[in-house]
Amino acid sequence: MNRTLLYYASMGIVGLSFAAGSVPDLLAGRSSISLWLMALGGVGLVLGSLYEYLSGRTDDFDPGRLTWIVVGGALLSVVGWSLSVLG
Repeated sequence: MNRTLLYYASMGIVGLSFAAGSVPDLLAGRSSISLWLMALGGVGLVLGSLYEYLSGRTDDFDPGRLTWIVVGGALLSVVGWSLSVLG
């Protein structure tokens, strides 16, 4: 298993759930500082994860046990996002 790929994919999923929760509200005309920060942070996490993985400089990075913490966070983030969409 490639832990580095799993780590960056999970970070991208967290960022995607932040962006998916705030960008539609911003496009609908609702605006607040928290929506803007969630949108910027989410897009930043997605782009940062893509850049770090695709740049090829991941050979010296070993996330170790941190991988499973990030995977758990990604799962909780997706569950929270889906509950907010359904509710």
